[in-house]
Amino acid sequence: MPEKREILDLDELRKLRLADEGYVVITTGKQATIHKVNAECVSSTNFRLKVIINERKQGSYFWVDGVATAAREFPGAKRCRVCKPEVLLVDPSTFER
Repeated sequence: MPEKREILDLDELRKLRLADEGYVVITTGKQATIHKVNAECVSSTNFRLKVIINERKQGSYFWVDGVATAAREFPGAKRCRVCKPEVLLVDPSTFER
C-alpha cells in the first residue's frame, strides 16, 4: 500500500535520511516539490525554519515511499531541478523542466 506521512520533528527527518529510502515532498503554499530523501536541498536548517520555527504555516515536509505516491498525493507536484528524483513511474510532462 502506498505510504505518505508528515515529518514533524528533526529526529524523524534524520532517521528517514539514515534509512535512505523514499522521497521527501516539501510543500510551500499550493506548490509541492519532490526531492530525493538525502538530497542536499533537503536541509535540516530549512526544515527547522519551516516546520519548527514557523510551525508549518508556510509549508510542510512529507515522506513518501515513491515518486508515484508523491504525484498521486500531491497533484501538480514538481520534480526538484537540483536533485532530480526518478521520473520512471510518473508522466514526465507533470514535472517542471
